[in-house]
Amino acid sequence: MTRLFLFVLFVIHCATAQQHSIYFDSGSYVLSEAQQSELISLFSSEDKTFNNIVVFGFCDDVGSSQSNVILSQKRAESVTRFLQNELQITVESSQGKGEMESDISADNADEFRRKNRVVTIDFQTNFLTPKTTQTTETKTTSDYKTFSDDLQKGDKVILKNLLFLGSLTVFEFPEEAEIELKKIVTFLQDNPSAQIEIQGHVCCITNSFKDAFDRNSRKNNLSETRAKKIFDYLVDQNIPAERITYKGYGRRFPISGGIESENKRVEILITKI
Repeated sequence: MTRLFLFVLFVIHCATAQQHSIYFDSGSYVLSEAQQSELISLFSSEDKTFNNIVVFGFCDDVGSSQSNVILSQKRAESVTRFLQNELQITVESSQGKGEMESDISADNADEFRRKNRVVTIDFQTNFLTPKTTQTTETKTTSDYKTFSDDLQKGDKVILKNLLFLGSLTVFEFPEEAEIELKKIVTFLQDNPSAQIEIQGHVCCITNSFKDAFDRNSRKNNLSETRAKKIFDYLVDQNIPAERITYKGYGRRFPISGGIESENKRVEILITKI
């Protein structure tokens, strides 16, 4: 492996202030499954971070002012808990504001009250791009072999056409992925004593996370679940499970000199031949 004195820093740029609203039924403060999915979709990303998050809860004018302050706080807390506990996102502050002021008349009362039963989430979006400077050791694309090579123990094959949708284990191009996966099956069938480790990697996460967020598992284990998807496929193809292991490496081993999206990859390590 080529040893270079390079390392990768993330440059945060293109900061954008945004606001998102979550609407509640009358008297409710519990997040529904649809609302949870909405938040997961909004705040799951491999190429950006979310900062300066502030949550405000509001109510309509039904009920007393005191009870509405309590209800609005519960709504804000419900959203805050989900962001922090399920998505591991830091919320700077959370506050219930009680009744939202509005000009309600007999003709528009229902619509105004619906819009006032809301939690607003103010946040800043930062897109990440890599900047190369100095470090101890990195990988380059020349370090990899293909399944056409005479593979030995310790060799690695990178699956270049195995692309995933963002924050998911779903293939972006299923037909191309199938072709790539068949190469692994063929290799293992042609080499019945060979064993492999499936290694998952992700791109575009900061040092505060060991792995990217998986929308399905709702955990920061995306590189692992992507590797397991390949493991499950091989087992379904009648490759004995004892010949295969899998592991997620997050973004611990970026590829030097390439674009950041290349780090969203799966590699095959030959552990026995």
